[in-house]
Amino acid sequence: MDRFTVGDATIHRVEELRAPMPLAMFNAPHLIERNADWLFPQWGAASGDWEMVVQSWVMEVDGRVLVVDPCVGNGRPLPEFALFDNLDTPFIERFAATGIRPDEVDGVFCTHLHSDHCGWNTTLRDGRYVPTFPKARYYLAQREVERWDPRRPGHQTVPANAGVFDRSVLPVLEAGLAELIGHEYRISPSLEVEAAPGHTLGHVVLHLDSAGHEAWFTGDVFHHPIELIHPEIDANTCDDFSQTIVTRRRLAQRLVESGALVIPAHFAEPHVGYLREAGGKRVFEPFRQ
Repeated sequence: MDRFTVGDATIHRVEELRAPMPLAMFNAPHLIERNADWLFPQWGAASGDWEMVVQSWVMEVDGRVLVVDPCVGNGRPLPEFALFDNLDTPFIERFAATGIRPDEVDGVFCTHLHSDHCGWNTTLRDGRYVPTFPKARYYLAQREVERWDPRRPGHQTVPANAGVFDRSVLPVLEAGLAELIGHEYRISPSLEVEAAPGHTLGHVVLHLDSAGHEAWFTGDVFHHPIELIHPEIDANTCDDFSQTIVTRRRLAQRLVESGALVIPAHFAEPHVGYLREAGGKRVFEPFRQ
C-alpha cells in the first residue's frame, strides 16, 4: 500500500529495498510455531524467511509535508552491514512519484539514527554530503544525537553504524537545519513525539491524531509483527533490551486500547495494520483501505 489516509492526513510510502531475513533471528522457534496460524504466509515463508522492507513515510498533514525515517541512501560505505553497503537504488525517483519535491518538504523526523533511518537526510553532491531537503527542519532527539556523536567522550561504537553520523547527521547540524528535541515534543497540531528507548538509547516514536483517527510511526520498536505479540523476543539488535521490553509493552497496550494504526519501519506488505485483542489473544491485522 503506497498511499492511504488517516483522518485528514495523507501518507505516502516510499520504498528503498526489500530482502529476505531469517525468522531464526528472533531466537524463538516455539513462539513462531505457536503463532503460525496468522503469521504464515503473510509474515513468514515456508523457507523460514520473512521479508524485511526498508521504507520511508511521507505525510501531508496540518498544511505541512513531513518525511519519516529517510532510509539508507546511495553510495554509503557500510562494510559491516553488507545489505546496505554502497547502495544504488531509485529512491529519489520513487520519492518524486508521490508528487512531492524534496524542496517542498518542510520537516524530516528520524525515530533514531541507525543507517536505515537517516541516510537520505543528506545527498552526496560535489564530494560533500549536503541536506537532501534544504527547506526542512530535521527533528532529531537530543539524546539520540548524543548517543551517536563520535566526538563525545565515552562514545560507544557500533561497527554496523560506523560513519553514519558524519555522513547523515553532522551536515544537517552544520547547516543549521536541526531541531534537537526532548522526550516529548509537538511538531504540529496533529503530530506529537514521544520517547521510546531501548532499540537505541534515544529512540522516539511519532503519534498522529487527526480528525478522530490515530496512528503511530513506531520505527524499530517492532521489526516484525511477532514482536507486537511477544515483546520479550530478543533479536540482539538493541542498545538496552530490558528497556525495549518496557517500551514495547507500553506501546502495544496503547495500540490495543486506542485501535490506532501501526506504521512501522520494516513490515512486509501491506506494511501497516492494527494490533487486535479478542478472547485474551492478540493478533496483528493487516490494514485495508
